[in-house]
Amino acid sequence: MLIIGGGIIGLAIGYYLSKRNISDVEIIERDPELTMHASGHNAGGLAGAHESQRRELWPLFREGRLLYRELAQSNGFSFDYATGGTLSPSTIKEMNNLEKTGNTFTDEAGAKIEFLDSADLQKMEPNLSTSRFNCAIYYPEDAQGNSKKLGQCFAGICLESGMEISTGSEVISFEIDHGTVSEVRTTRGTIIPKTAILAAGPWTGQISAKLGLQIPVEPVKGHLISIESDGLKLVNSFIDGPRYYVMQNGSSIVVGGGEDSVGFDTAVDPARLADAWQEGVSMVPKLASMNQESRTACLRPFALGGLPILKKKMRLDNVIFATGHYKNGFGLAPVTGKLISQLVADGETGIDISPFSPDRFDRNGSITDPV
Repeated sequence: MLIIGGGIIGLAIGYYLSKRNISDVEIIERDPELTMHASGHNAGGLAGAHESQRRELWPLFREGRLLYRELAQSNGFSFDYATGGTLSPSTIKEMNNLEKTGNTFTDEAGAKIEFLDSADLQKMEPNLSTSRFNCAIYYPEDAQGNSKKLGQCFAGICLESGMEISTGSEVISFEIDHGTVSEVRTTRGTIIPKTAILAAGPWTGQISAKLGLQIPVEPVKGHLISIESDGLKLVNSFIDGPRYYVMQNGSSIVVGGGEDSVGFDTAVDPARLADAWQEGVSMVPKLASMNQESRTACLRPFALGGLPILKKKMRLDNVIFATGHYKNGFGLAPVTGKLISQLVADGETGIDISPFSPDRFDRNGSITDPV
Protein backbone atom coordinates (compact mmCIF):
# COMPACT_ATOMS: atom_id res chain seq x y z
CA MET A 1 0.00 0.00 0.00
CA LEU A 2 1.26 3.45 -0.89
CA ILE A 3 0.47 6.76 0.83
CA ILE A 4 1.47 9.75 -1.25
CA GLY A 5 2.13 12.63 1.11
CA GLY A 6 4.04 12.88 4.38
CA GLY A 7 2.03 15.66 5.96
CA ILE A 8 -0.20 15.27 9.00
CA ILE A 9 -2.98 13.60 6.95
CA GLY A 10 -0.76 10.97 5.35
CA LEU A 11 0.94 10.18 8.65
CA ALA A 12 -2.40 9.92 10.47
CA ILE A 13 -3.60 7.44 7.85
CA GLY A 14 -0.45 5.39 8.38
CA TYR A 15 -0.98 5.42 12.13
CA TYR A 16 -4.60 4.25 11.97
CA LEU A 17 -3.69 1.58 9.42
CA SER A 18 -1.13 0.30 11.93
CA LYS A 19 -3.89 0.05 14.51
CA ARG A 20 -5.70 -2.26 12.08
CA ASN A 21 -2.50 -4.35 11.82
CA ILE A 22 -1.91 -3.20 8.26
CA SER A 23 1.82 -2.52 8.05
CA ASP A 24 2.75 -3.31 4.44
CA VAL A 25 2.68 0.41 3.76
CA GLU A 26 5.09 2.91 2.25
CA ILE A 27 4.67 6.64 2.84
CA ILE A 28 6.43 8.90 0.35
CA GLU A 29 7.00 12.64 0.71
CA ARG A 30 8.24 14.92 -2.06
CA ASP A 31 10.13 17.25 0.30
CA PRO A 32 13.31 16.44 2.26
CA GLU A 33 11.38 16.43 5.55
CA LEU A 34 7.95 15.38 6.79
CA THR A 35 5.30 18.01 7.71
CA MET A 36 7.25 20.84 6.11
CA HIS A 37 4.27 22.95 5.09
CA ALA A 38 0.93 23.71 6.77
CA SER A 39 1.16 20.41 8.67
CA GLY A 40 4.09 21.80 10.62
CA HIS A 41 3.36 25.53 10.49
CA ASN A 42 -0.09 26.34 11.79
CA ALA A 43 -1.84 27.80 14.78
CA GLY A 44 -2.42 24.43 16.43
CA GLY A 45 -6.14 24.99 16.90
CA LEU A 46 -8.25 21.85 17.36
CA ALA A 47 -11.77 23.06 16.83
CA GLY A 48 -14.88 20.99 17.29
CA ALA A 49 -18.06 21.73 15.37
CA HIS A 50 -18.59 25.48 14.92
CA GLU A 51 -21.60 27.39 13.69
CA SER A 52 -19.50 28.96 10.91
CA GLN A 53 -18.53 25.60 9.42
CA ARG A 54 -20.33 23.59 6.78
CA ARG A 55 -22.77 21.24 8.50
CA GLU A 56 -21.43 18.30 6.47
CA LEU A 57 -18.25 18.64 8.53
CA TRP A 58 -19.89 18.56 11.97
CA PRO A 59 -19.82 14.73 12.34
CA LEU A 60 -16.11 14.73 11.45
CA PHE A 61 -15.31 17.42 14.01
CA ARG A 62 -17.31 15.66 16.73
CA GLU A 63 -15.47 12.39 16.15
CA GLY A 64 -12.16 14.20 15.76
CA ARG A 65 -12.50 15.82 19.17
CA LEU A 66 -12.99 12.40 20.80
CA LEU A 67 -10.02 10.92 18.95
CA TYR A 68 -7.77 13.76 20.07
CA ARG A 69 -8.70 13.13 23.67
CA GLU A 70 -7.76 9.47 23.19
CA LEU A 71 -4.44 10.35 21.58
CA ALA A 72 -3.55 12.81 24.35
CA GLN A 73 -3.94 9.99 26.88
CA SER A 74 -2.07 7.37 24.83
CA ASN A 75 1.47 6.21 25.47
CA GLY A 76 3.97 7.68 23.05
CA PHE A 77 1.93 10.80 22.33
CA SER A 78 3.24 14.13 23.53
CA PHE A 79 2.10 17.05 21.39
CA ASP A 80 1.29 19.87 23.84
CA TYR A 81 -2.41 19.06 23.92
CA ALA A 82 -4.46 21.44 26.06
CA THR A 83 -8.17 22.27 26.24
CA GLY A 84 -8.28 26.05 26.14
CA GLY A 85 -11.39 26.58 24.05
CA THR A 86 -12.02 28.91 21.13
CA LEU A 87 -13.21 32.47 21.68
CA SER A 88 -14.92 34.49 18.94
CA PRO A 89 -15.06 38.06 20.28
CA SER A 90 -17.74 40.45 19.10
CA THR A 91 -19.79 43.52 20.00
CA ILE A 92 -23.18 43.98 21.62
CA LYS A 93 -24.65 45.07 18.27
CA GLU A 94 -23.96 41.63 16.84
CA MET A 95 -24.72 39.62 19.95
CA ASN A 96 -28.48 39.15 19.60
CA ASN A 97 -28.07 37.59 16.18
CA LEU A 98 -25.16 35.49 17.41
CA GLU A 99 -27.22 34.13 20.30
CA LYS A 100 -30.11 33.19 18.04
CA THR A 101 -27.81 31.47 15.56
CA GLY A 102 -25.79 29.83 18.30
CA ASN A 103 -28.80 28.33 20.07
CA THR A 104 -29.97 26.71 16.84
CA PHE A 105 -26.46 25.46 16.21
CA THR A 106 -26.11 23.76 19.61
CA ASP A 107 -29.32 21.84 19.05
CA GLU A 108 -28.28 20.62 15.60
CA ALA A 109 -24.55 20.06 16.09
CA GLY A 110 -24.58 18.79 19.66
CA ALA A 111 -21.71 21.11 20.59
CA LYS A 112 -21.30 23.20 23.70
CA ILE A 113 -21.34 26.93 23.31
CA GLU A 114 -21.30 29.78 25.82
CA PHE A 115 -22.16 33.46 25.47
CA LEU A 116 -19.92 35.83 27.42
CA ASP A 117 -20.92 39.35 28.38
CA SER A 118 -18.39 42.10 28.97
CA ALA A 119 -17.62 41.04 32.56
CA ASP A 120 -17.25 37.36 31.64
CA LEU A 121 -15.06 38.23 28.69
CA GLN A 122 -12.78 40.46 30.76
CA LYS A 123 -12.43 37.71 33.35
CA MET A 124 -11.58 35.03 30.78
CA GLU A 125 -9.30 37.15 28.59
CA PRO A 126 -8.05 40.18 30.55
CA ASN A 127 -5.63 41.19 27.79
CA LEU A 128 -8.28 41.36 25.07
CA SER A 129 -9.14 44.86 23.86
CA THR A 130 -12.10 46.22 25.84
CA SER A 131 -12.52 49.12 23.43
CA ARG A 132 -13.04 46.79 20.50
CA PHE A 133 -14.86 43.81 22.04
CA ASN A 134 -17.49 43.62 24.76
CA CYS A 135 -18.94 40.12 24.35
CA ALA A 136 -18.07 36.79 22.77
CA ILE A 137 -19.08 33.29 21.79
CA TYR A 138 -16.97 30.63 23.50
CA TYR A 139 -16.51 26.98 22.50
CA PRO A 140 -15.21 25.42 25.74
CA GLU A 141 -14.46 21.95 24.34
CA ASP A 142 -11.99 23.12 21.71
CA ALA A 143 -8.32 22.39 22.23
CA GLN A 144 -4.85 23.32 21.02
CA GLY A 145 -1.80 21.26 20.19
CA ASN A 146 1.41 21.06 18.18
CA SER A 147 0.90 19.39 14.81
CA LYS A 148 4.64 19.08 14.13
CA LYS A 149 5.06 17.03 17.30
CA LEU A 150 1.96 14.97 16.55
CA GLY A 151 3.32 14.20 13.09
CA GLN A 152 6.52 12.96 14.69
CA CYS A 153 4.49 10.72 17.02
CA PHE A 154 2.53 9.27 14.09
CA ALA A 155 5.71 8.74 12.05
CA GLY A 156 7.48 7.00 14.93
CA ILE A 157 4.67 4.51 15.42
CA CYS A 158 4.39 3.91 11.66
CA LEU A 159 8.08 3.02 11.56
CA GLU A 160 7.81 0.82 14.64
CA SER A 161 4.98 -1.13 12.98
CA GLY A 162 7.20 -1.92 9.99
CA MET A 163 6.11 0.75 7.52
CA GLU A 164 8.59 2.52 5.25
CA ILE A 165 8.81 6.31 5.05
CA SER A 166 10.75 7.93 2.22
CA THR A 167 11.42 11.65 1.86
CA GLY A 168 12.63 13.34 -1.31
CA SER A 169 10.41 10.98 -3.31
CA GLU A 170 8.24 12.77 -5.86
CA VAL A 171 5.67 11.11 -8.11
CA ILE A 172 6.65 11.24 -11.78
CA SER A 173 3.89 9.19 -13.38
CA PHE A 174 1.34 6.41 -12.95
CA GLU A 175 0.81 3.29 -14.98
CA ILE A 176 -2.90 2.45 -15.21
CA ASP A 177 -4.11 -0.95 -16.32
CA HIS A 178 -7.86 -1.63 -16.68
CA GLY A 179 -8.86 0.99 -14.11
CA THR A 180 -6.16 0.06 -11.62
CA VAL A 181 -2.92 1.86 -10.81
CA SER A 182 -0.36 -0.87 -11.39
CA GLU A 183 2.82 1.20 -11.00
CA VAL A 184 3.82 4.52 -9.48
CA ARG A 185 7.06 5.92 -10.83
CA THR A 186 8.87 8.23 -8.43
CA THR A 187 12.19 10.04 -8.33
CA ARG A 188 13.45 7.22 -6.07
CA GLY A 189 12.18 4.28 -8.05
CA THR A 190 9.04 2.41 -9.06
CA ILE A 191 6.42 1.23 -6.56
CA ILE A 192 3.77 -1.40 -7.25
CA PRO A 193 0.91 -0.57 -4.87
CA LYS A 194 -2.07 -2.66 -3.88
CA THR A 195 -3.79 0.63 -3.03
CA ALA A 196 -2.63 4.20 -3.62
CA ILE A 197 -3.83 6.83 -1.14
CA LEU A 198 -3.42 10.37 -2.39
CA ALA A 199 -2.83 12.65 0.62
CA ALA A 200 -0.73 15.23 -1.15
CA GLY A 201 -2.35 18.41 0.17
CA PRO A 202 -1.86 21.43 -2.12
CA TRP A 203 -0.11 19.24 -4.70
CA THR A 204 -3.21 17.08 -5.23
CA GLY A 205 -4.17 18.87 -8.43
CA GLN A 206 -0.74 18.31 -9.98
CA ILE A 207 -0.58 14.65 -9.02
CA SER A 208 -4.17 13.86 -9.97
CA ALA A 209 -3.47 15.30 -13.43
CA LYS A 210 -0.89 12.52 -13.83
CA LEU A 211 -3.78 10.12 -13.27
CA GLY A 212 -5.69 11.83 -16.05
CA LEU A 213 -8.03 13.53 -13.56
CA GLN A 214 -8.94 17.11 -12.79
CA ILE A 215 -9.28 17.24 -9.00
CA PRO A 216 -9.60 20.95 -8.13
CA VAL A 217 -7.39 21.36 -5.08
CA GLU A 218 -5.28 24.50 -5.01
CA PRO A 219 -2.78 26.04 -2.59
CA VAL A 220 -3.92 29.02 -0.52
CA LYS A 221 -1.20 30.80 1.42
CA GLY A 222 -1.45 31.83 5.04
CA HIS A 223 1.01 33.70 7.26
CA LEU A 224 2.14 33.19 10.84
CA ILE A 225 4.08 35.42 13.22
CA SER A 226 5.62 33.71 16.25
CA ILE A 227 6.46 35.53 19.48
CA GLU A 228 8.09 34.27 22.66
CA SER A 229 5.98 35.17 25.68
CA ASP A 230 8.85 35.62 28.18
CA GLY A 231 6.68 34.01 30.83
CA LEU A 232 3.60 36.11 30.13
CA LYS A 233 0.27 34.33 29.74
CA LEU A 234 -1.12 36.58 27.04
CA VAL A 235 -4.28 34.68 26.06
CA ASN A 236 -5.99 31.66 27.58
CA SER A 237 -7.97 30.50 24.55
CA PHE A 238 -7.72 30.50 20.78
CA ILE A 239 -8.82 34.02 19.84
CA ASP A 240 -10.64 33.65 16.53
CA GLY A 241 -10.84 37.25 15.41
CA PRO A 242 -12.75 38.73 12.48
CA ARG A 243 -9.77 38.39 10.11
CA TYR A 244 -6.82 36.92 12.03
CA TYR A 245 -6.25 34.84 15.14
CA VAL A 246 -4.11 35.07 18.26
CA MET A 247 -3.28 31.97 20.28
CA GLN A 248 -0.72 30.76 22.79
CA ASN A 249 0.59 27.28 23.40
CA GLY A 250 3.14 27.15 26.17
CA SER A 251 5.65 29.96 25.69
CA SER A 252 4.84 30.46 22.01
CA ILE A 253 2.33 33.06 20.87
CA VAL A 254 1.14 32.99 17.27
CA VAL A 255 -0.63 35.67 15.25
CA GLY A 256 -1.75 34.55 11.84
CA GLY A 257 -4.25 33.93 9.11
CA GLY A 258 -4.83 35.31 5.65
CA GLU A 259 -6.04 33.72 2.44
CA ASP A 260 -3.88 34.44 -0.60
CA SER A 261 -4.24 32.50 -3.85
CA VAL A 262 -0.74 32.91 -5.26
CA GLY A 263 0.04 29.41 -6.47
CA PHE A 264 2.97 27.63 -4.86
CA ASP A 265 4.73 30.82 -3.76
CA THR A 266 5.81 30.33 -0.13
CA ALA A 267 7.66 33.65 0.22
CA VAL A 268 6.47 35.77 3.12
CA ASP A 269 4.54 38.89 2.12
CA PRO A 270 5.61 41.91 4.22
CA ALA A 271 2.30 43.67 3.57
CA ARG A 272 0.29 40.66 4.74
CA LEU A 273 2.49 40.31 7.85
CA ALA A 274 2.07 43.99 8.68
CA ASP A 275 -1.70 43.66 8.30
CA ALA A 276 -1.79 40.58 10.53
CA TRP A 277 0.34 42.26 13.18
CA GLN A 278 -1.75 45.43 13.18
CA GLU A 279 -4.92 43.37 13.56
CA GLY A 280 -3.36 41.23 16.29
CA VAL A 281 -2.34 44.32 18.28
CA SER A 282 -5.83 45.73 17.80
CA MET A 283 -7.29 42.60 19.39
CA VAL A 284 -4.62 42.12 22.08
CA PRO A 285 -2.87 45.48 22.70
CA LYS A 286 -0.06 44.01 24.83
CA LEU A 287 1.35 42.45 21.66
CA ALA A 288 2.62 45.88 20.66
CA SER A 289 5.45 45.71 23.19
CA MET A 290 6.58 42.19 22.19
CA ASN A 291 9.19 41.13 19.66
CA GLN A 292 8.39 39.05 16.61
CA GLU A 293 10.65 35.99 16.66
CA SER A 294 9.81 34.44 13.29
CA ARG A 295 7.60 34.96 10.24
CA THR A 296 6.40 32.09 8.11
CA ALA A 297 4.16 31.47 5.11
CA CYS A 298 2.52 28.11 4.49
CA LEU A 299 0.25 26.54 1.87
CA ARG A 300 -3.12 24.98 2.68
CA PRO A 301 -5.02 22.70 0.30
CA PHE A 302 -8.36 24.22 -0.70
CA ALA A 303 -10.80 21.99 -2.59
CA LEU A 304 -13.40 23.59 -4.82
CA GLY A 305 -16.64 23.90 -2.86
CA GLY A 306 -14.89 24.05 0.51
CA LEU A 307 -15.18 20.41 1.56
CA PRO A 308 -12.34 17.87 1.83
CA ILE A 309 -12.06 14.91 -0.52
CA LEU A 310 -12.26 11.55 1.25
CA LYS A 311 -13.15 8.53 -0.82
CA LYS A 312 -12.30 6.25 -3.71
CA LYS A 313 -12.45 7.63 -7.22
CA MET A 314 -14.93 5.95 -9.52
CA ARG A 315 -13.25 4.07 -12.37
CA LEU A 316 -9.98 3.87 -10.45
CA ASP A 317 -10.41 0.78 -8.32
CA ASN A 318 -7.40 1.19 -6.04
CA VAL A 319 -7.07 4.97 -5.61
CA ILE A 320 -8.33 6.72 -2.47
CA PHE A 321 -8.26 10.48 -1.95
CA ALA A 322 -7.64 12.10 1.44
CA THR A 323 -7.00 15.76 0.78
CA GLY A 324 -8.43 19.27 0.54
CA HIS A 325 -8.78 19.91 4.28
CA TYR A 326 -7.81 23.58 3.88
CA LYS A 327 -7.48 25.13 7.38
CA ASN A 328 -8.65 21.98 9.15
CA GLY A 329 -5.85 19.53 8.36
CA PHE A 330 -4.61 19.32 11.92
CA GLY A 331 -8.08 19.25 13.44
CA LEU A 332 -9.36 16.55 11.08
CA ALA A 333 -6.19 14.44 10.78
CA PRO A 334 -7.13 11.67 13.25
CA VAL A 335 -10.71 11.27 12.00
CA THR A 336 -9.43 11.24 8.42
CA GLY A 337 -6.86 8.61 9.32
CA LYS A 338 -9.47 6.46 11.02
CA LEU A 339 -12.01 6.79 8.18
CA ILE A 340 -9.48 5.92 5.49
CA SER A 341 -8.25 2.94 7.51
CA GLN A 342 -11.86 1.75 7.75
CA LEU A 343 -12.29 2.19 4.01
CA VAL A 344 -9.17 0.10 3.38
CA ALA A 345 -9.86 -2.63 5.94
CA ASP A 346 -13.66 -2.83 5.84
CA GLY A 347 -14.70 -1.27 2.56
CA GLU A 348 -16.97 1.16 4.41
CA THR A 349 -16.73 3.89 7.03
CA GLY A 350 -18.40 4.54 10.36
CA ILE A 351 -19.38 8.05 9.25
CA ASP A 352 -21.09 8.84 5.98
CA ILE A 353 -18.42 10.33 3.72
CA SER A 354 -20.51 10.58 0.56
CA PRO A 355 -20.48 14.42 0.64
CA PHE A 356 -16.68 14.26 0.31
CA SER A 357 -16.48 12.04 -2.77
CA PRO A 358 -14.06 13.02 -5.57
CA ASP A 359 -16.83 12.00 -7.96
CA ARG A 360 -18.61 15.27 -7.21
CA PHE A 361 -16.20 16.82 -9.75
CA ASP A 362 -16.55 16.29 -13.49
CA ARG A 363 -13.69 15.70 -15.92
CA ASN A 364 -13.06 19.44 -16.11
CA GLY A 365 -12.81 19.83 -12.34
CA SER A 366 -16.21 21.49 -11.93
CA ILE A 367 -18.75 20.44 -9.30
CA THR A 368 -21.41 18.23 -10.84
CA ASP A 369 -23.29 17.41 -7.63
CA PRO A 370 -23.26 20.45 -5.33
CA VAL A 371 -23.32 19.55 -1.62
